[in-house]
Amino acid sequence: MDHSTIITIFVIVAAVAIVLQMVILFALYKGLRQTSARVEGIADRLEQQASPVLTTASAILEDAKPKLAAITTNLEESSAAIRAHVGQIGDATGEIVERVRLQAARLDDFIVHTSRKVEATSELLQAKVFSPMRRIRAIVTALNAGLSMLRSNRQHRHNNGDAVEDEEMFI
Repeated sequence: MDHSTIITIFVIVAAVAIVLQMVILFALYKGLRQTSARVEGIADRLEQQASPVLTTASAILEDAKPKLAAITTNLEESSAAIRAHVGQIGDATGEIVERVRLQAARLDDFIVHTSRKVEATSELLQAKVFSPMRRIRAIVTALNAGLSMLRSNRQHRHNNGDAVEDEEMFI
């Protein structure tokens, strides 16, 4: 094949490719136009349906603005009052803790002092009352034992007579 034939074939193929591209582009244009028409319809319907909702939302927001401002103001005032009360409570708590600490120290001193007095009183009772009472008790016990022995010896002597006297002298 000669050169001009090849160029002719190339031109024909190029023309067919260009026509084919034009057909594809025209089909894309048509499809895009239909999609655009559908999207516009959806947008119109959405706008019609959303318009009352947006109007209502706008009215609610307009109505809520003063209420939100009042709520914000009230919260600010409440926060300030709470801070002031918390400060007062902190001061009162510190004062109470200090008083409790002082009372605890006083109570501790009182208990120590009382404990020492009880100890001293106990030692005094031990020395002045219980110790002599133990001695008296020991003396009374010894006297009882001696008297019991004498009684038993007398009874035994009456019963045994002289034999008992000899035994008693031996003891």
